[in-house]
Amino acid sequence: MRTVLLLLFLAIDSTYSHAQSCTTPYRIVVLGSSTAAGTGATPNHGWVALYTQYLKSINTNYQVFNLAVGNYTTYDINPTGYVPPAARPAPDTAHNITKALSLQPHAIIINLPTNDVGRGYTLAEQQANYQRVLSAANARGVKVWVATTQPRNDYSAQMVANLKAMRDWTFNYFGERSIDFWTGMNEPNDSIKRAYSYGDGIHLNDAGHYVLYTRVVARGIPDVLCNGNPPQPQIPVVLTAFTLTNNANRFRLNWTTAYEKNVSRFVVERSSDSLRFSVLANVMATGNDSTGKSYTYPDTALQTMKQFYRLNVIVADTHYIYTGIVRGVPVPAQVPVIITALSVTNNTSKLQVNWTTGYERSVTRFAVERSSDSLRFVVLANVAGTGNGSTGKSYIYLDTGIHKTKQFYRLNVIVADTHYIYSSIVRGIPDTAYGANTYFNITGFQVQSNQNKLQLLWYSNNEKSTRQFIIERSADSSNWNAVGTLAAAGNYPGSRFYNFTDPNIYNRLQYYRLNMETTTGLHFFSTVIKGMPDTMYTQPFRIASLSVALQQTKAQLRWTTSAEKNTKSFTVERSPDASVWTAIGTVNAAGNSTTTRNYTFQDPVTQTGTVSYRLNMLTHDNRRFFSSIVKLTFPSTLRAADKKGFDAFYTTEAGPIRIAPNPVKENTWLLGLTAGNHDVRIFDAGGRMIYCNPVFQTGRSIDASRWAQGLYIIIIDDGRHQLKLMKQ
Repeated sequence: MRTVLLLLFLAIDSTYSHAQSCTTPYRIVVLGSSTAAGTGATPNHGWVALYTQYLKSINTNYQVFNLAVGNYTTYDINPTGYVPPAARPAPDTAHNITKALSLQPHAIIINLPTNDVGRGYTLAEQQANYQRVLSAANARGVKVWVATTQPRNDYSAQMVANLKAMRDWTFNYFGERSIDFWTGMNEPNDSIKRAYSYGDGIHLNDAGHYVLYTRVVARGIPDVLCNGNPPQPQIPVVLTAFTLTNNANRFRLNWTTAYEKNVSRFVVERSSDSLRFSVLANVMATGNDSTGKSYTYPDTALQTMKQFYRLNVIVADTHYIYTGIVRGVPVPAQVPVIITALSVTNNTSKLQVNWTTGYERSVTRFAVERSSDSLRFVVLANVAGTGNGSTGKSYIYLDTGIHKTKQFYRLNVIVADTHYIYSSIVRGIPDTAYGANTYFNITGFQVQSNQNKLQLLWYSNNEKSTRQFIIERSADSSNWNAVGTLAAAGNYPGSRFYNFTDPNIYNRLQYYRLNMETTTGLHFFSTVIKGMPDTMYTQPFRIASLSVALQQTKAQLRWTTSAEKNTKSFTVERSPDASVWTAIGTVNAAGNSTTTRNYTFQDPVTQTGTVSYRLNMLTHDNRRFFSSIVKLTFPSTLRAADKKGFDAFYTTEAGPIRIAPNPVKENTWLLGLTAGNHDVRIFDAGGRMIYCNPVFQTGRSIDASRWAQGLYIIIIDDGRHQLKLMKQ
């Protein structure tokens, strides 16, 4: 089905068009997470890739820069220099709004669908981050379009409600510049629509990405940019960063430019309320510089209250623009420590954490903590603090572990042997090019189903100084957990076979990789493979429907299967109380089937009262499964007729209930019933029911024109009234 849908959407792609009148080329930057990065789509079929192809079909000089990174949130795209709350990630200067603006875009598209809610960030936090990003773009005159949240399968009801609340806020806040990535993408339970699901409960397939692409095209971004808003001429300056640092409550401003043209100076201005600014100083610019330059200005005044700063950029002795505003918050005197800088750098094959303090008071130590997902941290080491230092100090900690994926670090500051604060979180990306893998040569790495589990198979050739394989699993190919280990050969000159069965049971797509460790502590990672568990093993009988109905005074069971695997038989069981069951017959199963199969079985004995039925289903490997229970209540008149004989039981009632005309040739009318619905059933002389209407109302006609001649019995309301009818 996925292939059919993909071909259908590709066919649509060849004919889909938007009424595009503007052919001027623009620069567009995309910020976002894994969906914007193309996860779930085949190469060149993510929505950003499709949109790029569309724009270049208008004008080949269009430029689209995709800065999206998997697992990112609204915190990651905040402006450079923004300091997040504790336990929140700092902006990624290579993929945030500041970086986007340095590319001189005419428009920015943001696609951050679900990760904020998954991390537990509040709606207020997300909205504040968006507003901060939008302010930075507005200051540069760049238009921003924001996509809504998207459905996701593995979230709680409250998390889904938060996704929908954020969706509605996006519509209301961004209006015509919101892009609907929700409507039509969800099932009734707000999970991802099956036709668009990649299979991991998070991402979309090619068909889903195509729908997102059409939603972006429908916004007509090129026309919005063109109509009354032509491309701006080359601007005289691009600021790539504007930040503030606190050095013992004296603020230092730092800014960098990507290039300058005719820039005279930067006027540094300060305000205590972010509204009324006064001039502090003039910092001379380079004037013209194609490579940009870094600037700094120290505000020497000791601050005791919050201060706001901005730059007035003077071009050719004329005001050009005001920058965005940065804020400095002085630390109260009783605060025991000020961390002025925290960063991660590469040191050969390892990651090094660096930090400095403005001053310290009673600081015992810094506990360095590491995480692979920025959520769960472990303590690596304790670095002793100076205790007391009015001028601060610089610290370094080298993480001795060898990593091949991004790592997150924070400091747990211990004051007087008590936890004081957590620092902000910083990330480090290891230099994976350092040290080639000459220890493991993996071939034939694959995953296959093994009953209800997944089994990994691989060969390792010519192992050298190998210690172990750490098998890691992920549900989203981003967050990894170890599920087991296997000892490696150490030194082995030939080809060696390994296999590992994941002890856990899953019901959706899983990703695996090998974390390979050498005897010297080096780590290397295999390619990532994925496997779908055999869900048919735990449910070999896929019962699509099961029903029971009265057929000639006996119970007739009908059931269908949508798929079967290794099935042997269905044993039909009967019970008067749904507790004690008796086998009454067996029907052979299909064995293996991927198409709909229909089955029937008739209870050989006429029953009385309410009777329950179920299927006892057996596989060829002697595993049993039970269906749901269906019930049938046999009419009391059939029970009496079975005991007394047909003619002896049914008599013409001499009361107000009557059938006329009687005998009948074509139509007859049942008269005298009270108002409301009545259950009316008509049986022929052989006991076969030939008419049934559970909502019959008095005065309605009964068409008997096609009936055979003979005697018929009319049963009303389960035997409360009985009438004879003769058909001529």
